[in-house]
Amino acid sequence: MKNRIVIITPFYPIKHRKDLFEDTKAVHYLLKEFADDNDILVVHSFMHGFKSAWKQLKRVVPIKLKYKDYLYIDDYGNNVLFFENLLLFPKSIKTLSYFSKKHARLLKQFCTNEQYHPEIGVVHFPTYYVDFIRKFDAFPKSIAIIHSFDIKNIKSRASINYWKRHFDKFDAIGYRSFVIKKEFEELMGIYEKSFMCLSGIPDNFISIRLTQTSYNITDKINLIYAGRLDKNKNVAKSILALNRIDKKIQYSFNIVGDGEEKKHIEELAQNIGVADRIIFHGKVSREKTFHLMESADIFLMVSKKETLGLVYLEAMAAGCIIIGTRGQGIDGIVVDGENGFLTDSNNEEAIYKTLYRVMTLSPTEQKRIRDNAKETVRLLSDVSLSKEYYSNICSVIQEDK
Repeated sequence: MKNRIVIITPFYPIKHRKDLFEDTKAVHYLLKEFADDNDILVVHSFMHGFKSAWKQLKRVVPIKLKYKDYLYIDDYGNNVLFFENLLLFPKSIKTLSYFSKKHARLLKQFCTNEQYHPEIGVVHFPTYYVDFIRKFDAFPKSIAIIHSFDIKNIKSRASINYWKRHFDKFDAIGYRSFVIKKEFEELMGIYEKSFMCLSGIPDNFISIRLTQTSYNITDKINLIYAGRLDKNKNVAKSILALNRIDKKIQYSFNIVGDGEEKKHIEELAQNIGVADRIIFHGKVSREKTFHLMESADIFLMVSKKETLGLVYLEAMAAGCIIIGTRGQGIDGIVVDGENGFLTDSNNEEAIYKTLYRVMTLSPTEQKRIRDNAKETVRLLSDVSLSKEYYSNICSVIQEDK
């Protein structure tokens, strides 16, 4: 018998809306292995940030009265209700009650008209949806999946007692990384029913055999970054740190991706005299990005905030030695000096020292790190982790039956 599962998330692919900021497809990938055998409804409740919210006001408001105006089908054949929220105040995570009330009513309308009786609601980024969940109030059971932005919101919005009351209503808590689990439990205490909700990468990436030879400072070292070009990704600080590397060490820094920070990054590289070492590839496919990683030696991404970062895992599978951010999502999967390296994303000196350390590794050390990284990602396939995600959802559904 098919389980009726509602997934609520602010990020999910909507093919006809290329204008939306698409931070990650992680939730989409998590559904990969169980979508066909279950009756899944995705509620993609997108948040327009303050800078774009007022521009969207006339298009989004008033909200239409029929759920079918918001209904789409995804690649797996799941129903997707696509709602848009406007964060009309700076640095706010709270949408107007108008949106929560109307969206909850449309979801109820879908459930009634389609005779859809959800067994569970799985809420990603639950700190965004306090009002929406309260107004819908029709999930027999529910799971909160905690992301890095939830930790930030818990620390900066409302009181701990307020959040404690919110999370106590859920039947289980899932954590998107080991660091997130640690931070959440330090703030909120330990919840009896909890599990890890990690993301994985395709088996065909994992199965690639490593072919790279070692690099050395007498040859050109090939570095790569892949991701959105925004302030959070900290690419400018990476370039400043690279500029401190001894000029005798030859390197190229491949930047894969696009975003609002691109012009600033280009100007910075020009102003400090390293533009000839920076190669911009623009936004390319996931497969093309992986091929570029296979040709690279070092993957450098020191984001300020990162829930997990599948791109780290893909770089590890491709044979890159990775440099990530200490205390963010990859910390716990990467152990500094064992299967990759971690540094302080806020400290240019620390990034420089880590870069120099990695660039001057001996061939023996390079091989050890790469082999350990490859062994780490063998356990993190998207197929196995999708099955684990579904197993944990089923465990909550079955409780007390």
